[in-house]
Amino acid sequence: MLRFIIQTLIILSFGGMLYVMAKALPRVSDEESADHMRHSRLMEYLEKTDEFLKSSFEKLLRRSRVWLLKLDNVITKKLDRFKKNGMKEAKTPLTGGEEKEGEEK
Repeated sequence: MLRFIIQTLIILSFGGMLYVMAKALPRVSDEESADHMRHSRLMEYLEKTDEFLKSSFEKLLRRSRVWLLKLDNVITKKLDRFKKNGMKEAKTPLTGGEEKEGEEK
């Protein structure tokens, strides 16, 4: 099972590298061949896929940002509660327990 997962990750990585290279291909070539490449179906498909991925990643990042901000608010509230409870506990004297230990000796 581990081999299958590793092989799948390798194939997906290879596909990602091909996508990045195909995206950068028009920038590398001169203008005449870039116009020819833009009219191919593969490039149109890749451009549509690129736009879809950009919008999807943007939505995903915005949603994750909102989720992280909500998580931050929950953690801040919990820390404030701990801080308030910690102040109440710090006001009690700590010497009471030490005196009892000293008396027993």
